[in-house]
Amino acid sequence: MFRRLIPTYALRRAMLLSSLVAIYSGLAVWKEQGPYSRFADFPPGLEAALTLALGLLLALRVNRAFDRWWEGRILWGTLVNACRNLAVKANNVVVKHDSSFDRLHRLVVAFPFSLRDHLRGVTGASRIPDMSGEHFSGQHMPSWIVNQIYGIFEVWKREERIQYGEFRMLDRESKVLLEVCGGCERIKNTPIAVSYRVLLLHALALFLLTLPWGLVDQFGVWTILIVFLTSYLVLAAEIVAEHIEQPFEAVGDNLDLDGICETIERTVDEILTTKTVSQLMSERIPDTDSAG
Repeated sequence: MFRRLIPTYALRRAMLLSSLVAIYSGLAVWKEQGPYSRFADFPPGLEAALTLALGLLLALRVNRAFDRWWEGRILWGTLVNACRNLAVKANNVVVKHDSSFDRLHRLVVAFPFSLRDHLRGVTGASRIPDMSGEHFSGQHMPSWIVNQIYGIFEVWKREERIQYGEFRMLDRESKVLLEVCGGCERIKNTPIAVSYRVLLLHALALFLLTLPWGLVDQFGVWTILIVFLTSYLVLAAEIVAEHIEQPFEAVGDNLDLDGICETIERTVDEILTTKTVSQLMSERIPDTDSAG
């Protein structure tokens, strides 16, 4: 429980900024308890109006940022299911496991890693498992991998290892890979409108600059503590929203893409190395003939 209370990087930033705002609120306390207490009093009710306006803007900001984070998680959950389904179907429709099947195995495992690096702006295949023997020279590795997967399907069709219905069954899962890629790219390349973010920052700055002057008449010295706690919660909400609105980065409160990729790799390896009933039966047929 105590480990969960340790602030993250985003919350530490919020604490630092809140401390600066609390120090600034000391000016209001000094003015109220000094010889200038009768001058330039803060208009009553203005702070409540600013609180309402900021609350509406901040609520929309946090909700939109979390929606982007959650949509990214749904897309990667869909990718996990698609890779598993593709592995299961390929393992059952193809009885003979040869070099093309092994290459399909490598490509399916490599796709989530390539998508992770693509979303983070990392180029090259150095961090992608079992891709050292592939010759990729383009800019969009996820598309290249799916293109190679369909090339393997076409070879299987020509060799009559799969029929049209089996190809359609494999196609149903394979096309999901690029659909997930496109959805992730849409989230990454469509940030929240700049004008809205600037408006929110203006409202946030105005609220924090006027907050001590609206509280000092009623709370006195306690204004410093109250301003610190209030500004911490408000700033933390904005900073956390800023971190999670791009859910595919490698730091902060973003999605654990590394863990998801490793999960896909582990489960796909397990599926494609498990012998199905048709494979076991095909292995027994030669033994029966030789015995006859």
